[in-house]
Amino acid sequence: MTSENHSEKESILRLRDNWEEAVAFRVTIIDDGNCRANHKVGQKFEFSWKSPEGICTESLVGMYPILHSMRVFGDMRELGSSERNVRVYNCPSREIKFKIKALYKCNICGSQLQVNQDGVQSLQLQCTKPEFPLRVCESCYSNYKEKRIEW
Repeated sequence: MTSENHSEKESILRLRDNWEEAVAFRVTIIDDGNCRANHKVGQKFEFSWKSPEGICTESLVGMYPILHSMRVFGDMRELGSSERNVRVYNCPSREIKFKIKALYKCNICGSQLQVNQDGVQSLQLQCTKPEFPLRVCESCYSNYKEKRIEW
């Protein structure tokens, strides 16, 4: 390999080797009752793309529209929440109350990004093959802003 090819290869960041989901969820039971899944106050589930083991599937299906809205950076205040990235959901049988919190992360290193009233606080880099924006922390922005980014 020539030094030119080696240098070009080093200037490319391959996301498939570093990818972190941009959104994770923390679902906490905040009120319990008669529950076939035996959910209890304080029980927590953390997940990003795959469903968590042990959570009631009826509740998970019911909360899916909220999870999807959060995944695309929807503002939960528009649904009556006091925080942009938090929503309370009642299970279909109205017995269990879940607090759903979206955790926004750097697409490269997975560090948590801050959320305030204006939205997710992050810098952006651009993937060129295929083309899509990345939400990244300051450290990853500094480390990769000069690199070409490909999947």
